[in-house]
Amino acid sequence: SNNSLNMANKFYYFGFGSNMLARRIHIQNPTAKRIGAGKLENYRLDFQGIGSSRWLGAPATIVPTPGSHVYGAVWEIDMCNLSDLDNQEGVSAGIYIPISVGVTTLHDNSQLECRAYHLSTQPESDLHAAGALNIPHNRQPSKSYLKVLVKGAEETGVPQEYLKWLKGLKHNDNYVEDMEQILQLEQVKLD
Repeated sequence: SNNSLNMANKFYYFGFGSNMLARRIHIQNPTAKRIGAGKLENYRLDFQGIGSSRWLGAPATIVPTPGSHVYGAVWEIDMCNLSDLDNQEGVSAGIYIPISVGVTTLHDNSQLECRAYHLSTQPESDLHAAGALNIPHNRQPSKSYLKVLVKGAEETGVPQEYLKWLKGLKHNDNYVEDMEQILQLEQVKLD
């Protein structure tokens, strides 16, 4: 059918970090269309420092963790943007590695095979779940980055308890001026 032919030119992508926010993903991936919120089972959201980055803090990753789950945005993207997405995630530089994960959409409970990315250097211990206060500095996102996640999660329509958890994550207080402006973060409230 014509539809399956069209789908061969598209892929699904699961964004759990800054790419939950439309304004962010569309900078490099203008063809991205949001399918809705999705849930990834047996992974946790975590953060790991990878040296300096534009966000002045640890970026997000997903780590296999039995019994945990991550919410995010499921996007449909044209295949012609695949390399743009890889470039945004620093794949050729070895920062993130693309993986394939099964995500359940919240609006209709369907299972979609999605491209996602995790850091090549993954965090080991699960510190963010227990509300630990002694999270090392290199495991803390910047304040601006966390605001992008919160704004994106609100926009995506993730469950309230996950949003509340995100808002309470420990951050390093760093403020990223250009991203605050471009992504309109001044109104975003954290705990």
